[in-house]
Amino acid sequence: MTTSHAPPAQETTLEPTAATRHLCAGVYVDERFRDLVIDEVCTAPHRRVAPSYGFDIVPVMHHAWRAAALSVLPRTTVLAAVVGPVLTGAVPAAILIASGFGLLLLLRLTRLLRDSDRQPMPAHKSRRRGLDPLRAHRYLFRLLLPRIPTRKALAFRRVTTAALWLALTILVIALIHPQQALTALLLAAAITLVYLAVGATRQLILNRIMRTPALRPARLSGRQRAADRQQHHMCAVYRRPRHSGDEDDDLTMFTLFGDQSPFIGAGELVYQWNPPMSIQLLRPDTDDAPLHEREHPVPPFRAHELVEHLREAVLPLNIDSRDVRLPAEVRDRVYVAETDVAVDRSLLPHHFTRSELRSIINTPESKQHHFLEVTTAADGAEFVATVLLHVSLQGRTLSLSTAACVLAHTPRSFQRAEEFGHHGAAAVIWAAFNELAALPSDIQHSWRIFRYLYTLAKTAVLPRDLTTTPIRNILIGSRVSIREESSQAWTKVQLEKSDILGRMKTIEQRLLSAASDFLQDKDIDTSVFKDRALKIINSGIFNFGDNNSFTNNAVGDAAQVSVAANQSAQPDNGAAS
Repeated sequence: MTTSHAPPAQETTLEPTAATRHLCAGVYVDERFRDLVIDEVCTAPHRRVAPSYGFDIVPVMHHAWRAAALSVLPRTTVLAAVVGPVLTGAVPAAILIASGFGLLLLLRLTRLLRDSDRQPMPAHKSRRRGLDPLRAHRYLFRLLLPRIPTRKALAFRRVTTAALWLALTILVIALIHPQQALTALLLAAAITLVYLAVGATRQLILNRIMRTPALRPARLSGRQRAADRQQHHMCAVYRRPRHSGDEDDDLTMFTLFGDQSPFIGAGELVYQWNPPMSIQLLRPDTDDAPLHEREHPVPPFRAHELVEHLREAVLPLNIDSRDVRLPAEVRDRVYVAETDVAVDRSLLPHHFTRSELRSIINTPESKQHHFLEVTTAADGAEFVATVLLHVSLQGRTLSLSTAACVLAHTPRSFQRAEEFGHHGAAAVIWAAFNELAALPSDIQHSWRIFRYLYTLAKTAVLPRDLTTTPIRNILIGSRVSIREESSQAWTKVQLEKSDILGRMKTIEQRLLSAASDFLQDKDIDTSVFKDRALKIINSGIFNFGDNNSFTNNAVGDAAQVSVAANQSAQPDNGAAS
């Protein structure tokens, strides 16, 4: 029986991933996310774009501008409906339109007030009338003892009064100027048609995003080309945390990379070897010999040789049969601090040659930190796990450190266009009327069109890429990853968590086994390595999470643990987990 072999994951198709489609849809359904893309990516040429894992940032940028244009069009219509009649001398029509907008704003305010102080009903309220002896006299008490009005009641009264005055103003002007009233009705009809058209167009675009085979625009702008180069660049410029002189740091925080992960774009840091594994380069079967005879004074291999061996060991995972294949993409990643780039611009070249990359791996003191990056994606890249391995050879000792990051699924609102009833002709009609229902909110936020004009001016004036040449007082490190911002927190991932952890453990075990074979071939004693590798695989206290707390521990000779008076001091015979 023959088994068909699938091509590697990175060569299967150029069709956009599900994560790319959902992020493109997200800029239409979430205005904050759209502003994040425009502000931090489209109009921030002085900062590097974070590496993209499982998605393409170019179509997201393209659709962010489209979504902004769709939002600006109805809001511009709202302003034009008021300003236009004033400029043409039809002031009564402008007052009628403005009064109508005022009524819609008051309606929205009434809904907000109604929903602000809703209190749940008692859980076990009896329905028997006989239990309430004062029930028959409640109406009499209300007449004799009126309630003192609350702030909410006063607010409702003021809203009602304002609505009555606006309605009276509309009625009076309509009776005095019937022709202007007709003009106001025509303007209101035009606003309605614009909102219906914008809502239907937005839904049609969402439907197309979910089924089109290509999302990239046919012709890229200068900024899109720069972002495309940076998202695939081998070098990532990370942002160092702000310097702090606080001496009251929590000593129970035992992390290798600090509170902020330097692996920008890779997601939440969920796993690490803490501390790194250090193996002395000793000859096998020389336990009784002194140290200077047991160790290799000159390492029998270079660090880049081990990295290349590990890279080759992971690649076969991609050529297994489809039913058991673990799609894994292996690449080299170099991390550089933005402050180091500000001092030495040569740390960020346009591309790395093989000799330059090997030099970085073989130089422990290099400011360019090399990691072998193994990425595996699941569910259309809605879940992306990245294992990063750092190899250092120094002081006749091999040091290995590993970190794993996870990007979880995007919000449901980004994926809703795929659900039943949220696409097709009926969904288009429903979206059109939903857009019309958002008219009161758009009236309140109509000022945002000036923000949009400001971003357009920035795009026209600023160069496409300001990270290639140094600028005084400007740091170019990546600040935001749009994929990370839209990712679910790792603590809230449910059934998929075991699958992701299983994938990371599979990659980790393969890396450890390949490293053991390599060291054995280089005449290195691997007994200590195997023992520590087994502990890493089976242990969790030092590896999982980036906030490990240690309580009730004693270190050193004759050390004791202070136990509270209300607790019994009993020995802990269980293993740490």
